[in-house]
Amino acid sequence: MRLLIKGDGEAFFVGELSAMLLLSTGRPWRPTHPGVRNAVVIRDGDRLVVRCSVGVLDAEIAFAFEEGLLCTEITWSRPAGPAVLTEPAGGAEGADPAASGGRAEEADPARRTGQPATPLADLAVGLLLELPGSSPEMVTLPQVLYRDNPSSDPTRTVPKLGTEPYGGVVVEEHRLPVPCVHTEWDGNAGGPRQLALYSLDPGDGSLGAVVRNGLLSLAALSGPVMLNGAPDIRYVHKGATAPCGDGAGYRQLGVENSRFTTRHALDWGHPRRPGHGFRDMVHRGRGLYEPVGERPLSLDEIVRHKTMAMDRRWYERAGAAGYLKFPGPGHTPGFMYGWTGQCLKLAWCDARLGLEGGAPRRVDRCRRAVDFYLDGSGTGAAPGLRLSFHNVEDGSWSGFQRDGRTFVSARAYGDNLGDLADVIGLLGEHSQEVPGRWVEALREGADLVVRSTLPNGVLPLGWRLDGTADPEPPGAAGLPCVLALLKTYGVTGDEQLLRHAAELVERYQRRHAEDFSLPFARATLDAVCEDKEAGIAFFLCAEALWSLTGERRHREWAEAAADWLLTWVYQWNPEFPPGSPLRERGFSAVGWPGVSVQNHHLDVFFPAYELWRFGEAAGRSDYARLAELVLYAFGQGICTEPGEWDFADPGEQGEGFYPTDWQVRGTSNTWNPSWVTAQVLSNALRMRGALAGGGR
Repeated sequence: MRLLIKGDGEAFFVGELSAMLLLSTGRPWRPTHPGVRNAVVIRDGDRLVVRCSVGVLDAEIAFAFEEGLLCTEITWSRPAGPAVLTEPAGGAEGADPAASGGRAEEADPARRTGQPATPLADLAVGLLLELPGSSPEMVTLPQVLYRDNPSSDPTRTVPKLGTEPYGGVVVEEHRLPVPCVHTEWDGNAGGPRQLALYSLDPGDGSLGAVVRNGLLSLAALSGPVMLNGAPDIRYVHKGATAPCGDGAGYRQLGVENSRFTTRHALDWGHPRRPGHGFRDMVHRGRGLYEPVGERPLSLDEIVRHKTMAMDRRWYERAGAAGYLKFPGPGHTPGFMYGWTGQCLKLAWCDARLGLEGGAPRRVDRCRRAVDFYLDGSGTGAAPGLRLSFHNVEDGSWSGFQRDGRTFVSARAYGDNLGDLADVIGLLGEHSQEVPGRWVEALREGADLVVRSTLPNGVLPLGWRLDGTADPEPPGAAGLPCVLALLKTYGVTGDEQLLRHAAELVERYQRRHAEDFSLPFARATLDAVCEDKEAGIAFFLCAEALWSLTGERRHREWAEAAADWLLTWVYQWNPEFPPGSPLRERGFSAVGWPGVSVQNHHLDVFFPAYELWRFGEAAGRSDYARLAELVLYAFGQGICTEPGEWDFADPGEQGEGFYPTDWQVRGTSNTWNPSWVTAQVLSNALRMRGALAGGGR
């Protein structure tokens, strides 16, 4: 088989069917090729059909072009007549004994006997497409593998392909928001090239890539998995793995169910620019999977229920005023500012509701929360540097902890500065008084950010309590601080801040998004790896710059970041196990984003409103539609009456939903930190206002 583009002389893929069809029997599975026998090629209208034998099975492979994709349909079946699979007696052609600890596969048809038919168990079949020009550093598996996850902590187990001598990451399709594996390479002529392999009937299959003797192959299989070169191993929690049990991932062919079919599609071509080929999977996927999400609640209903959750978190006692990270008993009561606390974002929500609904007490609560933060959070060591936690029981303030040291996180502090700027802007838009010391505190924070720029041109991971930069590699964790500079410019009109922010965004773009060889990473504080939240901050910076400058390159940066973010958003709904809570409650994963390559669950961190706003302003209706898909999907899991979703109080919503085998598939948790309320409520308020003509 040769994959070509008309007028382009160099083939994108060349392979013999014998080397493409994988068939493995027994556990663990191996990437083996028994070879093709008795092949017959048939023209059937627009289809090309190959009938052949492959090891102990027969196969019928149909190829046909549909809407620009080459669709493959493979039906695997038992050969006619009784047969059993006997124990292996020797090495089979195409087997990789080293990859299976010395075991080899029996593929000789002479070993079929006349004994009564018995089930053929522990089968693994599929396609392997070897691409000599590509490498592990070019593969994208949505939510799982981005360019081999170069920023992940080497001391933690994170999906990695590896190269010597065998490696691979093959995961269940339900782990993939877009069920596709993609790679790129430099062609001999005509520039960069790409190939993507989609599942057309995602469900029980698996997708990924395998590395053998330094050569990369894309894999579309019947269900077996591989993690970091080890077959039958799943990624089950942060840094934790477990063997697959009960034959999970394997097929069985009996007398009654003597055949099964897999359907995939191939797409190949030239990426719009090197490293950007993965972007096509998002938009090609929309056509393949036609995502339609759930809308259990209207925007008004989301706002009403989330407002109840916010009100439950309001705390004012002994001089402390703010929004608790957790309501109720079981947690150390306190306020958290930024990342998963977002006390100031809730203050913005309260003020927005008060101004919209004529409720001055809500605006007053916002004011008291901001005053309390600014009065007590300073470290005293460096102007503008502020702590992130307040314990309301003992009145203490503290910072983040990592590897035995205390630091102020740039990610969390950037969130706080941006939220403070939003509060100031909101009150100003409604002709409300804004204390001068609030603006001064915002300026001080912006000045800290500006003077903290590292020699490599980006911002640190955070600061030690004496104000010096934390030496740990920063990744993209400082991008929320860059966004805060842009928001501070909106408040102060300081052109120097705008120029410095624009320079920083350009440096981050060159570092992370020029060719995505070093993807966005290290913005979430409970993992050290590639994560969605770092990409969110870059998108927001690029979108804000485009709205301020109108420059085409800023729009292009925002589009590239939006596409990267959308690789984390589910375009299809995996089937949950029978009897599981998500299945019983009718939960749909469509529209929900994953978290990081370390945390394969769903949460509500996503710039739904800003993506919608960008789509509307840029004439990109696809972005606007996907943004609405995301926001309305977040209406799922919200408790609307006592006992629903295992919560006693309306408005509460769990942090995590589990459509994968990362934790318990088909379940959700009741861990309800305040950011779950702040994110959904702020997005819903902004979207409701925009749709009603009420501005940003």
